[in-house]
Amino acid sequence: MNTIFLLMLIFALSVFLIMIASIWFMNFFSRKYIGEKHMVLEELTKGEVPKLWSERFKQKCKKLQKRGQHEKMAKLKQDANETYMKKLNKIVNYIQKTKLVENEETRSMILSDLQKTRNKWEAGKENGI
Repeated sequence: MNTIFLLMLIFALSVFLIMIASIWFMNFFSRKYIGEKHMVLEELTKGEVPKLWSERFKQKCKKLQKRGQHEKMAKLKQDANETYMKKLNKIVNYIQKTKLVENEETRSMILSDLQKTRNKWEAGKENGI
């Protein structure tokens, strides 16, 4: 009797821990993939390069500047701009498809802001480094 009770208790505890872990992972992934996009979107609609995107390039640029490698710095800035444009295109595609936007009017306003940001970046007014 004690063995059966102990096995049932272990089983119930295992199921409970699996449920807790599943909830935690779901929250983590939704925060990571959806929440991150919406935080980045806020900076993009202002016409800025998101800090989340530019931090890595800024660090590399500082290292190259300290070493005096200006040619590599120029190449890094070009790579950064290409990366930013690709990520901007992915965000635009996400906004066009997601159901997490309040309504179509809001969607068109966001897409308009993102187009302004794209035009600004293509004109070379912002590179985030």
